[in-house]
Amino acid sequence: MEWAAISDRGLERENNEDGFLACPEIGLFAVADGMGGHQAGEVASWLALKALEGFVRQNSRANPLAVLLAAAEEANRQVYDASQARPEYSGMGSTLTACIIQPAAFSWVHVGDSRGYLIREREIRQFTEDHSLVCELLREGKLTPEEAAVHPYRNVLSRVLGTQPAVAVDEGTVALRSGEIILLCTDGLTAHLDAMESLDIVSRGDLTEQAKGLLKVALERGGKDNITVVIIRV
Repeated sequence: MEWAAISDRGLERENNEDGFLACPEIGLFAVADGMGGHQAGEVASWLALKALEGFVRQNSRANPLAVLLAAAEEANRQVYDASQARPEYSGMGSTLTACIIQPAAFSWVHVGDSRGYLIREREIRQFTEDHSLVCELLREGKLTPEEAAVHPYRNVLSRVLGTQPAVAVDEGTVALRSGEIILLCTDGLTAHLDAMESLDIVSRGDLTEQAKGLLKVALERGGKDNITVVIIRV
């Protein structure tokens, strides 16, 4: 297994509220994008990733998908409890997209609008769904893709980690073959590059060059948000 990761605050944000995990020894990788005022977004993403890693490490011999689901629930609880304990953290939350890679498959969990992609035989497929108001309207056929791209509420999330005592978590397990690539990223990347553009960049050079290449294009196109990318080649 090979991996590379990069995170940048972008061109317009004062702080980087994104975070990532890369724990190849247990097959765990994740990205998180925090939200909340007074730097609470940084706290939310950090807490979510810390809770996720701690739980998975303590239960690494159990069923990977069951462990990830329980770990996401624990991350939600810790972020929510922290938001209730201190007024300056009130309302904070975080996206979370995480996977555990096994020899012939990977299991994943997801909340929010960060994304996970699988690159297989020069094709790229998004295996997560964005939990945003606009994307839900798009899936229901109430908006066209053109309308969704400019909708004033396109950044409003419909589901996020840590804002409620419990959260619905998307999950799945996908078969893997040697040479296939998993791309995890926050919306700071996908706001500026579509899937086919990312595929083109991830098809050239080594993984570190690919991660830097994705970041470079996002920054060249405005880099309005924090940008985080994790690339894993099986």
